[in-house]
Amino acid sequence: MSELFQGLLINLLFILLSILLLNLLILAKHNIYTYRFGKLHLFLLSSLLMIVCILLSVRVDEGFVYDLRFIPFLLGCIYGGRPVILGLASVMILIRLPFGGNGIWVTIILAVIYTAVMIYLYPNLLKKPLYNRLFLFTFLSFLYSVIGFLIPSILFDFDQTFSYFIYVMVLTASTFFVCYLCEVLRTFHLLQMESIKFEKMETVSHLAASISHEVRNPLTVVRGFLQLVHEHADTPKDCKTYTSLAIAEADRASEIINEYLTFARPHPEVELPLDLEHEIQKCVEIIRPLANKQGITIETAFLHNHSITGDPHKFQQILLNISKNGIDAMKSGGILFLFTKEDENGVHLSITDTGNGMTAEQVARLGEPFFSLKGNKGTGLGMMVVFRIVESMRGSVHVESKPMKGTRITLSFPIDETSHT
Repeated sequence: MSELFQGLLINLLFILLSILLLNLLILAKHNIYTYRFGKLHLFLLSSLLMIVCILLSVRVDEGFVYDLRFIPFLLGCIYGGRPVILGLASVMILIRLPFGGNGIWVTIILAVIYTAVMIYLYPNLLKKPLYNRLFLFTFLSFLYSVIGFLIPSILFDFDQTFSYFIYVMVLTASTFFVCYLCEVLRTFHLLQMESIKFEKMETVSHLAASISHEVRNPLTVVRGFLQLVHEHADTPKDCKTYTSLAIAEADRASEIINEYLTFARPHPEVELPLDLEHEIQKCVEIIRPLANKQGITIETAFLHNHSITGDPHKFQQILLNISKNGIDAMKSGGILFLFTKEDENGVHLSITDTGNGMTAEQVARLGEPFFSLKGNKGTGLGMMVVFRIVESMRGSVHVESKPMKGTRITLSFPIDETSHT
C-alpha cells in the first residue's frame, strides 16, 4: 500500500511543479498583457501532465492502475472550454489503451460521463464564488473516485478496498489543494492587471488636476479681456468677429480641461434620475448622421423598468464615446445595437457592434491612457473617460469581443429606487 501512496504523491509533485513553473513563466514576462496562456497551450500542458501521471501510475490489480490523471483533466476542463474538454477526454482514453486490462472500460465510462458533466457545467463554472467552485471541484473528484471503484467492483469483482480508500483520500485532497493553488494564482494575476491599470489612471488623475490648476486661471483672464474688447463700443466690426471666434475657442479649451477633470473628480458633481430610453434616443440622434455616412444601421430595444442616477452630460459622454468607437470599428457598414435590460443586480445597458472586434489582450488593456486601436487618430482617453465616469456612478463595465466578430460593452448600474421610467 505504501507503493500506491508513494506513486500518487509523485504524481502530485509533478502536477504542482508544472503549475509553479508556468506561474514563473508568466511573471517573467515584461508586459503581463502581452502574455496569453491560450486554450491550445492549456490542452497541451494538461495532456502532457496526464501522460506523465499514467507513466508514473501504480498497478494495484490485474488490469487496473491508479494515478492522478484526473486532476490535469479537470483543470483543463475548468479553464479550457468545450473544445479542450472533448480533446482531453480523447487523450485520457488513448493514453490508457497501451496498458490493457479491464481498466480501459472504466476509463472510457468515466471519460464519457465527465465530458458530459463538464460541458454542462462549463458556461457558469468560473462565475461562481471561490469556495463554491472549490467545493464543486473537490466533490467532482470524490465522485470520480467513487465511480472508479464501483464500476470495477460490480463488473469485474475488484476487491482492493484499502487501496481504493487511499486513492480516494489522496485524489480528493490533492484536487482541493491544486485547484485552490490555481485559483489563488489566477486571482493574483487578475489583481496585478487591475493594479497596473489603476496606477496609470492615478497618473492621469494627477495630470488632470495639475492641468486644471495651471491652465484654467490664465485662460479665464484671457477670456475676460477678450470679452471686454468684444463689448467695447470702439471695437471695429471685423475685430468683433475675430474676438467672438477667440472667445468661442477659449470656451472650447475650457471644456477640454473639464473633460480631463473627469479623471480627477472621484464623484460626479450632479446626480439626477436618468431616463435611459430618453438619454439613449438623444445619443442616437446625435450619432445617426455619422452612422448613415458609413452605412451603419442603429437599432435599440428597451426592457428596463427603473431609472438610474448620474450626471446627464457625463452619461451622454459615455454613450457617445462607446457608440463612436463602435461606428469607427465598422468600416464596411454593420449594425450598432443599444439594448437595455434589468434584473435584481441592477440596470444593464449593452452596446454591440459588428465591427473588427478585439483580441483578449486588447480587451484587457481597454481603458488604459494612450492605448488605442485607431493608430495615430486615437489617444485612448475616450474609453478611460468611460471607465472613470461609470465607476463614479457606482457602476461596472464588462467587455466581450472576438476578432472580426464584433464587440459588446455592457454597462451595469444600481437601480434608482425613487423613480420609474
